[in-house]
Amino acid sequence: MVGILPGGGDRPRSPPAETVLVPADTLVMMSAEVETRIRHAIEERGPISFSEFMDLALYGPGGFYDRPPVGRTGHFLTSPHVHPVFAELLLRAVLDLRERLGRPESLSIVEVGAGDGTLAADLLRLVDGRGGPAVDYIAVERSAGARASLAQLPVRVVEDLGDAVHTDATVVIANELMDNLPFRKIRGTRDGVVEIRIDAGGKRFVEVDVPCDATIAELVAEGGPSLAPGQEAIVPTGALRFVDELAVILRRGYALLIDYGSPGGSSGEVHGYRDHRVVADVLRDPGSTDITAGVDLEAIVRRSEARSLRTLGLTSQCDALRALGFAEWNATQRARQAELLTGDAGGRAARVWEGRSRASLLVDPTGLGKLKWLLVATEDLSPPDWIRPPAEGPID
Repeated sequence: MVGILPGGGDRPRSPPAETVLVPADTLVMMSAEVETRIRHAIEERGPISFSEFMDLALYGPGGFYDRPPVGRTGHFLTSPHVHPVFAELLLRAVLDLRERLGRPESLSIVEVGAGDGTLAADLLRLVDGRGGPAVDYIAVERSAGARASLAQLPVRVVEDLGDAVHTDATVVIANELMDNLPFRKIRGTRDGVVEIRIDAGGKRFVEVDVPCDATIAELVAEGGPSLAPGQEAIVPTGALRFVDELAVILRRGYALLIDYGSPGGSSGEVHGYRDHRVVADVLRDPGSTDITAGVDLEAIVRRSEARSLRTLGLTSQCDALRALGFAEWNATQRARQAELLTGDAGGRAARVWEGRSRASLLVDPTGLGKLKWLLVATEDLSPPDWIRPPAEGPID
């Protein structure tokens, strides 16, 4: 279960029209706090795994996710922040899955990595406005700052997925979660595979090679091709652990996992993201930048099936949203724009055009449209029509 790292990053983010970023001096203070914690961990135990480095840099006190970095006041946008039509079309998918669950009176929606609550708020608003089914919405979020934001919504907020209480009718949503879960790094050498760990080298952190422990060696043995000398790969330990937890709590239901990645290994080099720009050196100023790499979806599928979850489909976000009615929505908006222009309401027509332009980013195959939608489910459930079944082959 190893993702080879080819050149180039693949996690495009969509900048907001107006961005109010965390002040630079605040980021420096956060980074200093995180750096101290990382150096203390290294002093105690020697070089730490890249996974532990990520965990401290992203999720520890003062880490990048200590306060929500996503949204119009953050460092990047995800699909729910681009346009509300994302939630509208996603709700169609959720309601279709509810039909396949036997139309329960109450549906549990569990959003893992709920962030600032934008998606939760949009989905609940749409359900309420349409007189939809009763929804028990559970937001799972590690970030204390994000949990504070989520507490203002009519949702149940928990810190760990295992704390969520589920019914026999559950839909789990994880949007851009797995590519931020801590992973370990390995490198091929002439003498075999070694693990890349992080050590304190003077004023900065450095990579050092150490022998693989038993856990990594076992995952490497399962992961396919050997690494040539100098070739690096990631071992998605955090994402695999997430799948293990998902299999335990999902008694009967579906899980829709939306993320950057590819069916044949990790996609893109390890990189950071700050201020809408890619950061190449993720060891510098930890806590001030995102750390990510595309997800090895093949490894996720293997682990899901090993935990008795069926893979029902894998498709691109572009194809999924089009199957759920994006083109029809866009045509309706285009007609409304033309009507407003005819009625001498140019300002309102311009706002409709602007909304259509933003929404088009969701299906752009070079941007958000290349996100992958992976649907897994418990044994007794049928696949929907809006996602490509595994029999139709891999998605590029």
